[in-house]
Amino acid sequence: MALRRVLVVDDNIELAENIAEILEMDGCVAEVAASVEDALAKASRIAPDVLVTDYRLPGTSGVELVRRFRAAHGPLRAVIISAYTDDQTIKDATDVGAAFLAKPVDFEHLRRFIHA
Repeated sequence: MALRRVLVVDDNIELAENIAEILEMDGCVAEVAASVEDALAKASRIAPDVLVTDYRLPGTSGVELVRRFRAAHGPLRAVIISAYTDDQTIKDATDVGAAFLAKPVDFEHLRRFIHA
């Protein structure tokens, strides 16, 4: 299994840190960001392979973050997580080519996505 660099973006910093900790126990290098600006700055430093982002972020959405990330850093795998599981939220995520996982996060599904 190849080492994956993962950036976890969620304004719920405790949740983001928990996700990052679990991913690190699974052999990933994980960084946490609480905002879009923080995520874009950290991306330049760590060059993530995978972006894990909440759907609803202050001032924007995870969908927009995926678009901005890809415009700035090229293609990368992305998963959008959300407590909102309505059809439109899921469609928004998949329309930008991101996987969608409902909160609470099923870590086995997340792990499989990251290491696929």
